[in-house]
Amino acid sequence: MNFFKKLFGGNEMSKSEDGTTIYGYDAPDERQVTPPSEILYMEQLNEHFNKVFPNRETGVFHELISDIVHIDVNIMEATPDEPYRVLYTNGMSDLPMTLPQEIRIEYKHLERAELMMFLPADWPLTQKDFEEEENYWPIRLMKMLARFPHMYQTWLGYGHTIPNTEDYEPYTPNTELSGAILFALPEEVSTVHTKDGNQVQVYFLVPLYREEMEFKLESGMDELVAKLSELPGDFLVLNPNRPNACK
Repeated sequence: MNFFKKLFGGNEMSKSEDGTTIYGYDAPDERQVTPPSEILYMEQLNEHFNKVFPNRETGVFHELISDIVHIDVNIMEATPDEPYRVLYTNGMSDLPMTLPQEIRIEYKHLERAELMMFLPADWPLTQKDFEEEENYWPIRLMKMLARFPHMYQTWLGYGHTIPNTEDYEPYTPNTELSGAILFALPEEVSTVHTKDGNQVQVYFLVPLYREEMEFKLESGMDELVAKLSELPGDFLVLNPNRPNACK
C-alpha cells in the first residue's frame, strides 16, 4: 500500500455532526500535479508571522528532497511571555488545493493554506534529536499533511480530522496521540492577505487521541474544542502525554 494512502487515505471521507470532514482510507491513485514554477509567499508568510509573534529568534528546517511542492518548516523560538515555540509550514500554499465543486466559487479564498503548531520550549529540535522519531514526528506530521491535498487533489480545512492510520496507531511509542484535527486561531493570526490578491489560511494542527476523534465525529467540532479547553494547561501546546479529554 502506498505510504500516503496508508497514513491519510484520500478523497473518501465521512462527516461529523457539524458537517466537518474526517478522512478515510479508500484512496484513489495519486494524479499528476505540475509542481509550482516559483516560491510564491515565503517572504509574505515570514513577515506575517514575525508581526503576530514578534521578538522571536527564527530558523528554518529546509527540505532537501521535495515532491510536488517544497515544504519547509519554520521555527520561532519561545519568549518569556509566550514560553512555547511556533512552527509553521512554507510551500503548501504555492499550489491551490482542489475545493469541492459545490463550494469552489463561494469559498475560493480557502484554496491556499499553510499549517502551524506550538511546541514546548524544551522540545528537542536539533538534527541529532531528529534521529529519534519521538522528537521528529511533529515535523513529519506537518510536512506530510502540507503535501497531502496536492498529492490527492483534495483539500484540508477547518475541522478536518486525519487519523494517523486506519487503526488509529499512535505516532510514536511514547504517546497515545493518533490523529490530528485542523483548528484555527483568531483571524489576525490565521489569515494572510497576499500582495497578489489571494489569501492564505493558516490552520493549527492539534494532535488527538482516538476517543477525541470519535467524539468529534459524533458531537462536532465545537463540542470537542469545549472539552479540550477544559483540560489543565494549554491544549494548543503539544504535550505527548496530556490528559485525554474524552476518556
